[in-house]
Amino acid sequence: MKKTVLIVLLYLIALSCKHQSELGKEFACDTSEIKNLSEYFDFKKNFKIHIPSSWKTELYYDDFQSEIFTADTTKQLSETFILDAAFNFGELNFDLEFHQKTDSILTVSNLKKIKEGTLKFKSKPAFWYLVKGTKNGFEYHQFNILVKNTSTTYFTANSEIYGTENVNKRICESISLMEKIEFLQ
Repeated sequence: MKKTVLIVLLYLIALSCKHQSELGKEFACDTSEIKNLSEYFDFKKNFKIHIPSSWKTELYYDDFQSEIFTADTTKQLSETFILDAAFNFGELNFDLEFHQKTDSILTVSNLKKIKEGTLKFKSKPAFWYLVKGTKNGFEYHQFNILVKNTSTTYFTANSEIYGTENVNKRICESISLMEKIEFLQ
């Protein structure tokens, strides 16, 4: 009887635990869920994202990309983050030229790379990095992920985290939202 109760208890615990992603592990994120999400599609219907209903969200598109910008405007900038997700038309290769160009842009922008890595994001090759710098007089971090969708399309997302309080928590919240993205093309 004790064995059966133990097995049932372990099974229930396993069901209640959420699977932590590779990015979540990298930043030691807990697996708490963001509540009250609404579904948004980019203008060109290439991807959809789930964003808290109370956030201010804007859409943008041109011939080469389709973007969604969003942020919680009910909080101070130093307590939240700005999220930008875009589906892009063009070629993306994670080769030496890509890394040199990325490092050059970071140097010109006076940003210091803290962490970086490669992984599969939604079963597609991806490169992510975290940088730190100053913007508009605020210390800030920016988390970026670039995902190669096809030979002619790619996806980018970044979150800007201003201030020095709860930076890792806000990075984890932005990763949680990014991981809810669904590619439609």
